[in-house]
Amino acid sequence: MKILPKINHLQIFKLIIQHGSIRAAAAALNQTQPALSRAMNELEKALGVPLLVRGTRGVVLTEAGKLFVPRMQFALKELERAVNEVRHISYAAHGRVAIGSSSLPSFTMLPAAIQKFQRRFSQVNVLLSEGYLPEMLDEVRSGTLDFAIGAALMENIGREFITEPFFTMPFRVLARRGHPLAQSTSLKKLRKARWYLPSSTTGYYHQLSNIIFPDGQQDDVSIVRGNTAIMAVQMVLSAGYLTIAPQELLQVPYLKEHLCYIPVEETLPDAAYSFIYSQQLPLTTVARNLMYELRKECENYPWSMSGFDH
Repeated sequence: MKILPKINHLQIFKLIIQHGSIRAAAAALNQTQPALSRAMNELEKALGVPLLVRGTRGVVLTEAGKLFVPRMQFALKELERAVNEVRHISYAAHGRVAIGSSSLPSFTMLPAAIQKFQRRFSQVNVLLSEGYLPEMLDEVRSGTLDFAIGAALMENIGREFITEPFFTMPFRVLARRGHPLAQSTSLKKLRKARWYLPSSTTGYYHQLSNIIFPDGQQDDVSIVRGNTAIMAVQMVLSAGYLTIAPQELLQVPYLKEHLCYIPVEETLPDAAYSFIYSQQLPLTTVARNLMYELRKECENYPWSMSGFDH
C-alpha cells in the first residue's frame, strides 16, 4: 500500500464503531457530522474498499470492515503502548522511584545498586523506606512505594500484588558477643530471655515467633517490638536483648565484630525474599531499572538467587 491511513482517521473510525453512528461519534468528539463523514471517505479511499454501510439507524460494518477492525484496534493499542513507553523514558530522566526494603538488602546490596542506578539516571530522585513487609504493603497498594523487598509468605500476599522471587536467606538467633546465653543449644533455654522482635503479627516473622514461643508469650517474658533493624541492633548491642535476623547480617563489617549467632539445634525456616508491587500500578521504567540493578548486585553475594531460577 502506497498510502497508509492517517491515525486520526483510524481513531474516528474506532469511535464511530463504538457509538454506532457517525452522528453520535461527532457529538462525542464535539465535531460536525460532515467532518467525520469526510474523514471516513478518506480512510476508505486510502484502503480502496468501503468499511461501513450508512443507514438511518446507524452504521453497519462491511465484510472488509469486519476484517479490518480487530487488526486496526491492535495496531492502535500497540502505538499507544509505544508512545507511553517513550514518554516514560523521557520522564525517567527527571523522575523518582520510591522503594521499601527490609534490613538485609539495606545492609548489603542496596547502596551499591543505587549508586550504579544513579550513574545511568543521575536526575532521578530515589526515596527509601525501611520496615517489615506487612507494614510496607499498604504503601505499595496506595502507590507511595513503587515496590517493596521483603520476606514474604505467598499465602499472605493478596492477588492485588505481583510477587517476583529474589533470593532466600537462613535466619538465626542473634546476640552480642559475650552474652550469657550465647552458647545455648536450645530455643527452650532462650524463652525467658529479653527479646527484640518485629512488630509484625503476620507473615514470616509471625511464623518465627510461633517457633520460639510455641505456647504463646508468657507473662514472665520480656519482649520489645519494633519495625527497624537499626533499633534491633541497638537493643542487642546496648541492652543485651536477643533478636532474629538474617544470617548474612553477621558478615556486615561493622557488625560481625560485635554480634554472634546462638547455635540452637532447632532449624529456623529460610526466608524467601521477593520484589512486590501492585497489580493496578505497573512499574515505571526507572523502577524496573533499579530492580535490575538490585538483581545484578545480588549476584555478588554467595547466597544470591538461592532456590530460584535466574
